[in-house]
Amino acid sequence: MSKKIDDVLAEEGAAAENYDIEDTLPAGVAVTRPNLGRATVVSVRLSADEHARLQRAAERANLPVSTLIRIWALDRLRAEDEGSESSVAERLRRLEQAVFQRSA
Repeated sequence: MSKKIDDVLAEEGAAAENYDIEDTLPAGVAVTRPNLGRATVVSVRLSADEHARLQRAAERANLPVSTLIRIWALDRLRAEDEGSESSVAERLRRLEQAVFQRSA
């Protein structure tokens, strides 16, 4: 008698739950799960061009795209918490204005 798909899925699920990855890793390699405390997933729609730009930026930083997005988002939140809500472009504009006013 062949197994039912539900039985196969239950067996595979139980095997996955009990799988010990450390048995397959070389000596000296530690398993970490740094994002276990981050349970919320945010979905963002991007154009193909926007996604490609993010992909290139992530590759330059040697990071996964999701990590780069998280870093940028948390950095922006930190800046807002510290009261420096203005964008880089706005800060540059104010700096140029101050420098050129002094030299005039």
